[in-house]
Amino acid sequence: MVDEDLEQQGADWVANMVSEEFETFIPSVFCDLVFATERRVREESGDPAMDHDTMAARLMEIFDADPEVPTDTGAVHAHLVYEVLHWEDQFRAMAGLPREVRPSPGRRLGL
Repeated sequence: MVDEDLEQQGADWVANMVSEEFETFIPSVFCDLVFATERRVREESGDPAMDHDTMAARLMEIFDADPEVPTDTGAVHAHLVYEVLHWEDQFRAMAGLPREVRPSPGRRLGL
């Protein structure tokens, strides 16, 4: 995402979609965290087309190391992160900012 306002709209929309999917409240601030961390991983790895399974695993490593992210309680898990990435793709496509991401090899994490 490029525009800050559009990115916030995306985080809000993704949070709503994921909240409906998981039938629980997912705050948009969590989606903001996923977006920002994902962007950093794509830049640092030099792999802007990294598939969602690999990205979700990398993000979980980062989140597991952060005491502020509740991974130890199971509130944040790879499947949730994967779904945020998936819905982010949907939002980007609707906003006219699609991205190329390689398909995940094999099956999705957490399933």
